[in-house]
Amino acid sequence: MSLNRDFKIRGYTVGQMPNLPLIVVIVATVAGWMTEQGSVTNRLMDSVFLVSLSIWSYLETFDGANAFRRVLGIAGFVVVVLSSL
Repeated sequence: MSLNRDFKIRGYTVGQMPNLPLIVVIVATVAGWMTEQGSVTNRLMDSVFLVSLSIWSYLETFDGANAFRRVLGIAGFVVVVLSSL
């Protein structure tokens, strides 16, 4: 059994175990859903979400395993920019 946990389609990596910034994005999202809208905790989780998503997007855009992953990174940047408007 291989220890490589990447999800590949025809040798093309399309999914893998999340890295630390993506785990923080997921945790901040769930914590934000569980808090009251507009509370200090909710605003803090929104900030953590945006910073972590920015870091993850940067890593995927410039260090992604393939073009698909780089496109995901660019999509993350788009989410960050649209959230900031």
